[in-house]
Amino acid sequence: MFAVKRALKLNNKEATLMAKHAGFRRVVFNFGLSLRTQMYGEGKFTDSKVLNEVKKVLTNHVKKTSEFAWMNQLSSRVYQNALIDLKDAFSRYRSGKAGHPKFASRRDGQSFTVDSSNGKVLLVAGSTIKIPTLGTFRLFEPLECGLISQTFTVSKEGNRWESFLLC
Repeated sequence: MFAVKRALKLNNKEATLMAKHAGFRRVVFNFGLSLRTQMYGEGKFTDSKVLNEVKKVLTNHVKKTSEFAWMNQLSSRVYQNALIDLKDAFSRYRSGKAGHPKFASRRDGQSFTVDSSNGKVLLVAGSTIKIPTLGTFRLFEPLECGLISQTFTVSKEGNRWESFLLC
């Protein structure tokens, strides 16, 4: 297994889309962390069970309010991966490998992960990349050969958006 990192050549509309998804990931992560923290005193629930309930609340109630209607325009894979990240953060905390999860901030960096719900994605060599549920984007540096990937992490470093492909 290896990772490939490529800078994305985005126009303003595409960069705004990436920023929206990064903000979406941050809001979902913080929402889940807030609810999980509030539920500490309410009995013995496992993190998995609580986060599944958070997912139901987010899907069935929060996204249907007018204040959070913007969430319906973005990829659901982003919020599912944000909750997986939160679950992993709590498991690292429980095992003593890390401290208690902290609220995500824009200053900590903007990033999000999407994956293909249908399995692996074939990426052809060339100067474009198709990211599942987001679309096709141009690259500054072309892919030299075809790759197969399932996970795509998009992050902002400086003024550039970059894609990490886990192959």
